[in-house]
Amino acid sequence: MCQVDNYQILVADAGNRRLRVVEPTGKTSTFAGNGVKDSVDGLLFEASFVQPTAIAVDDFGVIYIADGNSIRSIGRRFFPLVETVSDTRRGFSDGDLHFAKFNRPSGLAIGENGNLFVADSDNQVVRVFDGAEIGREITKPEIENLRFSPEEFRSLSEPRWTYNPPEKRREIAGTLGEIRGDLKDDTSQVWFHNGLDIAGGYGETARFVRTEKVLEPLAVQNFDTKRELIRMPTLGYIHIRLGREKDGKIFDDERFQFKLNSDKKLTNLRVPRGTKFEAGEAIGTLNSLNHVHLIAGRSGAEMNALDALILPGIVDSVAPTIEKVTLYDENWREIEPERDKTPVKFDGKTRIVVRAFDQMDGNAGHRKLGVYKLGYQILKDKMSVIDMKSTISFARMPDSDFVKLVYAKGSQSGYTPQTFFDYIVTNEVGGDAAREDFFDAGKLPSGNYTLRVFASDFFDNQTFKDIEISVEN
Repeated sequence: MCQVDNYQILVADAGNRRLRVVEPTGKTSTFAGNGVKDSVDGLLFEASFVQPTAIAVDDFGVIYIADGNSIRSIGRRFFPLVETVSDTRRGFSDGDLHFAKFNRPSGLAIGENGNLFVADSDNQVVRVFDGAEIGREITKPEIENLRFSPEEFRSLSEPRWTYNPPEKRREIAGTLGEIRGDLKDDTSQVWFHNGLDIAGGYGETARFVRTEKVLEPLAVQNFDTKRELIRMPTLGYIHIRLGREKDGKIFDDERFQFKLNSDKKLTNLRVPRGTKFEAGEAIGTLNSLNHVHLIAGRSGAEMNALDALILPGIVDSVAPTIEKVTLYDENWREIEPERDKTPVKFDGKTRIVVRAFDQMDGNAGHRKLGVYKLGYQILKDKMSVIDMKSTISFARMPDSDFVKLVYAKGSQSGYTPQTFFDYIVTNEVGGDAAREDFFDAGKLPSGNYTLRVFASDFFDNQTFKDIEISVEN
């Protein structure tokens, strides 16, 4: 909220995704936004907002809006247009205005020299626009130091599962980094699974694993869908009927503020900022997906919950399974051994794709989980020529743009009848960094070698598979 002139007040209405004006008389009207949840620029009533949360106006009358993960503006052109002046993708990067990335900016202020200051909430810093004289570009090590380490994260809460009794071990149904969707071609809509699925029973009560306060203005999302969730500062809980029983009966808990229509039907839910929940208190009950999707870490800095939380009694002595290894040239043509010849001939840049999955003690036999770490090694006469290196790691959530660098076509899970994880282990992907790469046979002398691929789980159980190859240069 801010004063536009001596009489009018401009309000960021996050819930309705609009900017609104309050007149001195108390009359309220819409200033910009069509109510659709999106980030679309254009004329005031054609533009859409994700979640406007803060407003600031400079001395020239330009209005700046913190919206979702971006900064928007009105008044920089002759015509009144809503414009996005930063990147819309969640992240953390300084530099040119249009390429800067934010993570839930929630406060704006104009300095006396016209600099725009941004409270970048989930990145936990104050940023500045057009302020070279008072700001500097942050380094990657400094960004990393702002984030929780798994050790720090574990120290903030007591060991427990997200059900009662808190010490009772539960089945893990999904892990960080698994592909979701069906990767058929370059247009396929696929994404990384960003949490840990902990199985429970339909209608079972889910509980908070850590004491936290709500900080987001719209912490509840996707109400009355299978993806209903509440986002706390460092943890997220998905697939839960928040604040109500499996039959829809509302909890006797005023912290859950439901909206009802004229027929007394529930239409929405709000949990106000500042609301505190203690570890062990009820969140709600499981919907038909029969598990809690638990996200560990701040938005944009999610980490592997197996490392970040202490889950009593969890055990894994089962090594991952490597189902097959497929080799391709740099143009994705499959490389097959010549008839009656065992070594596979390599003569250029090669992609190595490993189909693998993991399992855990106590899990159902059909349950296929993603692998924690993969890589490869080249040996000659049992001696290492190219040392074993981990190329893909899920210690932290990879950037959403990297999913097609991790997984090859044919990968599918989550919303498909089958589960296939085809990892491109010649690419390097981990957290914020990724690059396409190859095994280049041209860098080796001619001869016979062994290609060894490996897959590891979080508990250091490891599986190898060897393929005899021939290099001719």
